[in-house]
Amino acid sequence: MTFIGWVLRQVLAEAERIHHDPATIRAELKQLEARLTNGLIDEAEFDRQEDALLDRLEEGRRRGVTR
Repeated sequence: MTFIGWVLRQVLAEAERIHHDPATIRAELKQLEARLTNGLIDEAEFDRQEDALLDRLEEGRRRGVTR
């Protein structure tokens, strides 16, 4: 194992943790709702992005990412 390989694995693990972190996803859901409320996206786009965020949340739960 090289040092660079170890560093890359650590960075990837942290990125995945943040990506599936419920607090991160909740913040993204709030931003998404604000975009809908402000007319920046339509209902269809909101639904598509909301589904993707909820899928990430579920995947995080399956991986045991909690906060």
